[in-house]
Amino acid sequence: MSEWKNPEHASVRVGRLGELFLQKGLLTVQQIEQIAQEQKLKKLRFGDAALSLGLLSQAEIDSALGEQFGYSSKELLNGVADPGLRFLHAPFSKEAEEIRRLRSELLLRFSTQDKISIALISPGSDEGKSYMAISLAIALSQVGRKTLLIDADLRTGNLHDYLALGTQDGLSSVLAGRIPYQQALIPLMPDLHILPSGPRPPNPLEILRVPRMSQLLESCAGQFDTFVVDTYAATRASDAQLVAHQLGYALLVAKQDVTLINDIRHTQNTMQAAGVEIIGTIFNESSAASHSKGWRNRLTSLPGLSFLKTYLGQN
Repeated sequence: MSEWKNPEHASVRVGRLGELFLQKGLLTVQQIEQIAQEQKLKKLRFGDAALSLGLLSQAEIDSALGEQFGYSSKELLNGVADPGLRFLHAPFSKEAEEIRRLRSELLLRFSTQDKISIALISPGSDEGKSYMAISLAIALSQVGRKTLLIDADLRTGNLHDYLALGTQDGLSSVLAGRIPYQQALIPLMPDLHILPSGPRPPNPLEILRVPRMSQLLESCAGQFDTFVVDTYAATRASDAQLVAHQLGYALLVAKQDVTLINDIRHTQNTMQAAGVEIIGTIFNESSAASHSKGWRNRLTSLPGLSFLKTYLGQN
């Protein structure tokens, strides 16, 4: 609690949440006193009292609560977060909570290891893989993991579009030996950097060949302890297999009513043949779920596929 003094109010005690709104210029001391009176009279929480008085919107309250409880602000050091990134823009949504649950399970899974290196793979496109890669990287950085998000989709990679970063040098430039990796890193948050895909190369398989990616991660090991890597559609080329092989671990993303069961099996088999451990499958449930129950039951019954979590909502 803090004391704020002015000529009209000799001593007004303000809670931490009230301080945050004062600092943002969203409330005055007088308005906070009015909210405090409403709280006491109607036995409401601060946010509910402010809403009932029409002094704050729900979005403003959610944003402030996110900061108070340690969720990252939607403001980036570079670029602008796409409105569709609900993990940032709606930190109390069900989607955000599911991603935090996934983060917890991953941290437990890798609790005995100093580094986390994981590829996000999916059989095809438009299955939520890139969205999940960004959201998971942000979530891991929020708990103090020095995280590097790498766009290893050298054919159609678009992580930079989610963050309005524009087209610039990136992974392809680094792996081709044109620039050192330090020149391509872009800070997004205090504990999060991104290495975008960079210019489209004519030979992505040659650029990604073993051991180039693993050597890059070794070079970055002193600066980062967590690597989240997005990849190209696994059934369309061998890029994802090459990348995941050099990381060792992968999360498989599937989307309801989009991902085919045979493609799931094929992706699983090719990854296992490359020595990749698929540590879980993320089920991305589409908003229009006409046959969701039967589809999911078929998917979960496949041998060797363990569901690390169920992800609801965004594509």
